[in-house]
Amino acid sequence: MAIYFHFYLSEYYGLITGVSLLLVSLILGCMCGFMMLDERDDHLIQYYAVTPLSRSGYLICRLVTAIVLSIIYDMILLLFAAPRSITIAQVMYLLPMAVLEAPIIALFLVAFAANKVEGLALSKGASLTVAIPAAAWFIHSPLKFGFGIFPAFWIYELMNSDYEGEPWKALLLMLIGIGVHLLVVCVMLRKFLLRQD
Repeated sequence: MAIYFHFYLSEYYGLITGVSLLLVSLILGCMCGFMMLDERDDHLIQYYAVTPLSRSGYLICRLVTAIVLSIIYDMILLLFAAPRSITIAQVMYLLPMAVLEAPIIALFLVAFAANKVEGLALSKGASLTVAIPAAAWFIHSPLKFGFGIFPAFWIYELMNSDYEGEPWKALLLMLIGIGVHLLVVCVMLRKFLLRQD
């Protein structure tokens, strides 16, 4: 009977690392988003808008905080806590995408939630955008690229790809992934600014 349930956990180390990275970004993004929702509920954003900081400066400060914290925690995770050893090259490929996840989630919350209660509900939806693309790990056909609309997919794909001796493959995945992340950031940012107006 045991033979049917026999598997090697080492085959999923990349998946575990990808999920861990994205959970860091999810937590930091939700933290940043809830702070902004709290400040919007208290009408503080309007006050910031008339100070030298301005609305755009306020938004940049909040998102940069999430990005900086994400860089610190992601590097600690990749270099010291990953289930398999990660090279500096892999860190450089993964880090740009991983740190962009936090502002995406923060902007998602403030763009679509009217208050903190709605933000709490939407944070559950944000966690699905991290979990759903993980299914592509188990799909061994080009159909898996249908999950490419989710920014998190490109992190999983980079962890799942064998690019030993072919670093251009990793570079290509990273560039596509960064492009998707930046596109989603722009969409969420536009939605947030329209909501503020």
